[in-house]
Amino acid sequence: MLRNNLTAFNSERSASVKEFPGLKILAPVLIPVFFCACAVDRPPTGGPPDHSPLSVVSSLPAAESVNASPQTIRIGFSHYVSSSELSKSIFFSPLVDDYEVTMHGRDAEIRLYQPLQQNRTYTLTLRAPLISLDGGHQLDRSWTLPFSTGPVINQGSIEGRVWTYRMAPARNITVMAYPLARTSDTPQARPDYIAQTGPSGVFRFENLAPASYRIVAITDRNGNLQYDHGMEMFAVTSSPAVQTGTTGVGLRLAPGDRSANTLRSCRTINSREIEIAFNEPIPARSFDLSAIRIENSSTGAALPVLGYYSSSRNSEDATFRLLTAPMESRAWYKLRFTPAGGSPSELTFAGNPRTERYPELSVAIVPASGADNVIPETIRPESGASIELQCNLPVEESSLKPAITLSLSDKGQDKSLPFAITRIDSRTYDITPSDGFLHAREYRIQVRAGLLKELAGSASKEPLVESRFETAGQEAYGEVTGDGTAKAPAVVVEARQSGSAEARQRVVLKPKADGAFSYSFRDLPAGEYTITGFIPSASGAVSPVTEWNSGSLSPFAPCDPFAAVTVTIRPGWTTDNVRLDIPAPRQTAIDETAPRKKH
Repeated sequence: MLRNNLTAFNSERSASVKEFPGLKILAPVLIPVFFCACAVDRPPTGGPPDHSPLSVVSSLPAAESVNASPQTIRIGFSHYVSSSELSKSIFFSPLVDDYEVTMHGRDAEIRLYQPLQQNRTYTLTLRAPLISLDGGHQLDRSWTLPFSTGPVINQGSIEGRVWTYRMAPARNITVMAYPLARTSDTPQARPDYIAQTGPSGVFRFENLAPASYRIVAITDRNGNLQYDHGMEMFAVTSSPAVQTGTTGVGLRLAPGDRSANTLRSCRTINSREIEIAFNEPIPARSFDLSAIRIENSSTGAALPVLGYYSSSRNSEDATFRLLTAPMESRAWYKLRFTPAGGSPSELTFAGNPRTERYPELSVAIVPASGADNVIPETIRPESGASIELQCNLPVEESSLKPAITLSLSDKGQDKSLPFAITRIDSRTYDITPSDGFLHAREYRIQVRAGLLKELAGSASKEPLVESRFETAGQEAYGEVTGDGTAKAPAVVVEARQSGSAEARQRVVLKPKADGAFSYSFRDLPAGEYTITGFIPSASGAVSPVTEWNSGSLSPFAPCDPFAAVTVTIRPGWTTDNVRLDIPAPRQTAIDETAPRKKH
C-alpha cells in the first residue's frame, strides 16, 4: 500500500494486557498464518504461460462518467501489477498529488485525499510501459480514464504521430500538451495532459478542454515529464499552437546531440589495444580519431592512436577498439575524448603488459565470387550501392587505392572502372563505382592483398583476392510515384528505408504556383520505406543535401513543416498515387496511407 504524498505517518500505541500462557504456544503457529494472510504483490504460481499484453479490463467510475466525485477509483487489470509500479505510472490532469495506491490481487484502489474541483473534467492516465508483477506483460500504450465532476465532460481531442529522426514510427514516446496561455516556462513546467505513442507511433489526446495547445514530445527516459538535455531527444510541431479537433499532427524527433556524448568506460585488451565505450552510439564512418588523445600521466607524452574499429562491424556502435603504439606496462595513462562542440570527458587506465601475437592479414570481399542477382544497395544500406572490403586487421587507408582494381565485363572484355573508397572503420571499407552499378551486368573486383599496409600483425602472403559477381536485373527493384502540395518555393522529398541512417534517394522539387508537385523514385530495393517531404527554412539555395530543421524546445521554435507516408516496395511493382501534402509553415502535418498498384 503506497501513499503518494510524502507525509510521514509515525504513531505509537501502547496497551497493557494480561498475559495468557497459551499465547506462547500459539504464537509460533499464528504468526506465520497471519503474515501469509496479508496482501502481498505476488501472483499465484502454476498454469500454462500467458503471453497476452497487460490491459485494463474494468474501472469505477466508468470512462466518460459525469457527476462523478469519487473518493476511491478502482481499476481492474488483466495481470498482477505491483502497487509501486502502478504508483509511478499514474498521472492526473488537473493535478491530483495526494492519493494512496493499494493492490488487491489484480484490482487496484486509488484513494483520493484531495477534494476534486466542481464541474471539472479529470483524466487519470496510466503511462506505458507499465509492467506486470512477473515482468512478462506490459501496457504497450498509455491508458486514460476520463470523468467529470459536473454534468458535462470535455470532448476536445488532438491526434497525430511521432517519428524517429530516421523516419521510423517512434514507440513509447511521451507527448505533452500545454495550454498556449501558460507555455512561457516550457519545458520545465508540468504538462496539463500527456499521451504516449503506440507501436505505430500514433498518439491521441482525448477529453481536452477546448483551447489551443503547444504539443511537444520527449523520450523521457527517467519518467520525470521534463526534457533532460543531453540525455533525451525531443520533437516539436511545425506550428506554435495546435487547436483541439486537429488530426494528423506530425512530430519528428530531433537528432541526438553528439556534442553531449561522453566516455563511459575503457579497458585494455593487450599492450596495443584499448576497448572504449560511449554513453551513446557513434556512426563508425564519422568517428574522429582527432577527438581522442591518450597521454602518459607521468610524462605527458602522447600515445599514438593508429586506427579504430567496431568488433561487430556495425555502421553505428557505442563500443570501439583503438589500436595504439605499444604501451608501457607500468605506466598510467589518461584517455580524453573531446566531441566537436562539446566538453571533454576523461578516464584513467594502467598500461597492459600482455603482448598480442596478431595473425597474418587477410581480406574478404562482399559479395563473394560467383554470386548472382546481387543487389549492391543491400550490402550496407547506409552506403548505397557498394562492394564491401572486410579485413581481419586494421589497415592503412592510403594503401587501399593502389591495391584495388574494379572492372565491368563488356562483350567478354574487362573494362576498368573508376571508383571511390569510403572508410567504415579501419578494418572495413566500401568500394563504389563512380558511375554506379548497372543492372544485370558482371563485375570483377581484385585486391592485391600483399600491397595493403597492415597496422598490426604481418603482411598478407595471398597474392590476389578477387570476386566476380553479377548484379540483379531491373525486375528485382520497385518504384514509387506520387503527387503533393507545398506552399513554398522549394521542397525536399526523400525515400528512406524505415529506420535507415541515410535516405535511399533525395530530390529537390519546385512546386507550381498553386503548390502542386509530383515525384518519383525508381530502382528501390524491396522493403518498407517512408516517403517524406519538408519545406526547408534554411536560407540560401536548397539542394538535395539540405537538412531538415528540428526546431527548438527552449526557447520554442517550430520545426520545418513535413509530411510522411509509409509504403511497401515490392520487386517489379509500382506503388503510385502516394499523396504527400506538406502543411504550410506554422500549420500541422498530415499522414496518409498509400495505395499500391502493380506494373
